[in-house]
Amino acid sequence: MASPDSTTTAASPTTAAHADEDRHSEASSSVPSTLMGRCVSQMDNRDGSRLSAVRRLHQAVDADLQFLQNRLAKLRLEEEKAKTDILELRKKTEDVSQAQMKHAQTSTMRKALSVQVDYGRRKEAALIALNKERQAKAVWASKQRVLVERKEAVANLRKQKEINECRVKILEEEKREKAIRQRESIREMRSMAKSKRDEADAQRREEARRLHETKLEQIAREREEKEQLAAELIAQEAQMIYRLKLLHEEKQRQLQQLAAIVEFGPNAATPTQEDTAVGGAAASS
Repeated sequence: MASPDSTTTAASPTTAAHADEDRHSEASSSVPSTLMGRCVSQMDNRDGSRLSAVRRLHQAVDADLQFLQNRLAKLRLEEEKAKTDILELRKKTEDVSQAQMKHAQTSTMRKALSVQVDYGRRKEAALIALNKERQAKAVWASKQRVLVERKEAVANLRKQKEINECRVKILEEEKREKAIRQRESIREMRSMAKSKRDEADAQRREEARRLHETKLEQIAREREEKEQLAAELIAQEAQMIYRLKLLHEEKQRQLQQLAAIVEFGPNAATPTQEDTAVGGAAASS
């Protein structure tokens, strides 16, 4: 890295060159410093090497600018890195502080829970002891009640046995009487069923006889109707045959007349009175 003295010495020729160019370009320019004036006077004394000196000064200025830019870039990178490190350290400190607070809270909660658990255990042990005592008293009282109940149950069983024996005798008597009544009712029902069956058989036979008679009558009526219909059909057939015969004869006469007219002329043949009479009868029939 360059020292401040080198930066000032490198900057002075640059300002002198710029001042020389400004002097040649513009009339009104700022007054140069003593060092700048000395460099300019030296450059005026050596007119032959003036252009090369100006080039060297420009190159030195460009190198200084590049160096300064690189240095600033490195400083900026270091600054960004320092900022990121500071942020990470802050985050770590916050995480550590939060973890410590959480650990303190959990420890306090654990202590409180342990105290509560101890109290609950002592209370539960006391309740268990009290319940055991109560259960022992209840068991003794239940045993006493069981003994009393057993004595009462034995006495009740004896009484119930006597009552049941009496009930059994009564039920047996009732069953015998019920069986007798059922047998009598069955006999009556059988006799009634037999009479009903006889009556139903007689009714069925009577209905069958009536149905047979009505069927015979219906068959006879149908036979008479069919015979009448056959006679009517025979008469109609005879009349139809007679009419067809007359029509056939009329057709033959008409054919003969047509043949005569065709052969001898329109006045050759005239229908007779008999033919006209026969034709009118046929038409009327």
